[in-house]
Amino acid sequence: MGGTPASPGEYPAQGWLLVDIDPTPGFDAECGGTLVASRWFLTAAHCVVGASAFTVLLGDTDVTEPNTDWYGVVGAQVNSAYNEISQQNDVAMLKLSRPAPYQPLRVIGPNESSSWAAGTVARIIGWGTTEEGGNTSDVLLKADVPIVADSSCANAYALHAPPVDPNTMVCAGDGVHDTCQGDSGGPLMVRDAAGNWVLAGITSWGEGCARPEFPGVYTRLGSPALNAWVAAHYPRASFTVGAANSGAPTNFTSTSFHPEPNGFVSFMWDFNGDGVYRDGAGATTSWVFADGGPHTVGLEAFSAPGDSQFVRQVVNVNWSPMVDAGPQRSVPEGGRIVLRASGSDREGQPLTYSWDLDGKPPEFDYKTPGPNPTYSAARFDGPAKRAISLQACDPVGACSRDSGVVRITNVRPRVNAGPNRRVKRGTKVRFRVRASDPGPDRLTATWRFGDRTRPVRGFAVRHVFRRSGRYKVKVRVVDDDKGARTDTLIVRVKR
Repeated sequence: MGGTPASPGEYPAQGWLLVDIDPTPGFDAECGGTLVASRWFLTAAHCVVGASAFTVLLGDTDVTEPNTDWYGVVGAQVNSAYNEISQQNDVAMLKLSRPAPYQPLRVIGPNESSSWAAGTVARIIGWGTTEEGGNTSDVLLKADVPIVADSSCANAYALHAPPVDPNTMVCAGDGVHDTCQGDSGGPLMVRDAAGNWVLAGITSWGEGCARPEFPGVYTRLGSPALNAWVAAHYPRASFTVGAANSGAPTNFTSTSFHPEPNGFVSFMWDFNGDGVYRDGAGATTSWVFADGGPHTVGLEAFSAPGDSQFVRQVVNVNWSPMVDAGPQRSVPEGGRIVLRASGSDREGQPLTYSWDLDGKPPEFDYKTPGPNPTYSAARFDGPAKRAISLQACDPVGACSRDSGVVRITNVRPRVNAGPNRRVKRGTKVRFRVRASDPGPDRLTATWRFGDRTRPVRGFAVRHVFRRSGRYKVKVRVVDDDKGARTDTLIVRVKR
């Protein structure tokens, strides 16, 4: 009552339910209802109890002929707690004979109570009578009504037998706009947090129509028990999302539900937001988002060819950090350098840095913390190049890595041939070189005595000078990498 015509396609889930009650051929009553899945139609229990046959018209706002998109009903389930006297738990689910190609309406969740708080503007629609005791409408009408506080509704129906049950009923009305005969089973809709219409109630009963003292009464679908019953009686697609970071695989797992055994047989995914479900397949899959930010992901769950349920949700992908291990660095054998990390996070989150300095991919361990650790080349042999890797992680757990190179340069040995000597001709003279290498190189020493004798190898050697004179004795120490250093001492030989 008090409504205005709805536009074609404005409420694609709305259906016109015709009911056959008596034995005579033909349909005797009409109700409304809501498509909540491709073959599942939610309505009031009082529209179903005692009926022998049903048919549902979908996809049309005008119920005058010709109408073509009719659906048979192959199954009807009434809430077992439905009370015909009190109208408590007034809800039933019909299964259609074939899938309907219209967008279903989401059923509100029990955790969305703020969406049906008192004073909230709700939307009612239907083909019912436009005045109390009047004629039904041929076109779908819509109207807005405020949700009435439970206490106010209870007071309004205090003398009514039976009274309003706020556990299973919610009230709405303003004395001007209301549902009426023929609207039973239709939706009471409210806006969810995203601004979309959701199904919060089912048109159930009331005292007259649009009476200022008596608001309309609707089945409260946000009631935990009623919500659980509805949820257990229709299929729906849903999924969970693992850690979502740009540049890294994000895992997706279907949590879809079907009330029938082996209901869903396959799953297809849309990850790039183009509405085409072919980017992934299977109940579990993964996808790499190149960029962070919001991404719309869709899942289509199939129970049979042409019979599927869809769900789309926005996945907020965390931007992975930017990280730079820096340019190639050089360090001499046995030396040290300070590494310097640089990085940034698009969301401005603080970063934690760690390094792998062992250079053994792919098993990087990142055991060295901090942005500026000291790199020691004490145990490395040069010349060589050593791989290092830097990892930067944000508090969410997104990590990025960058590789770098440290060039180890060879260092010549340190050599000390010892002090100058004075010796007698013909005596054996002992020579010992002290040599060390900052790396792990193996060293060799070669002596030249300056008296035209052959060179001698060794760190400790003996030599006999046959003639008196002044001799320049040289020792050359060479490492594995051909790095060499020479030291000299003077030997004066007397007769």
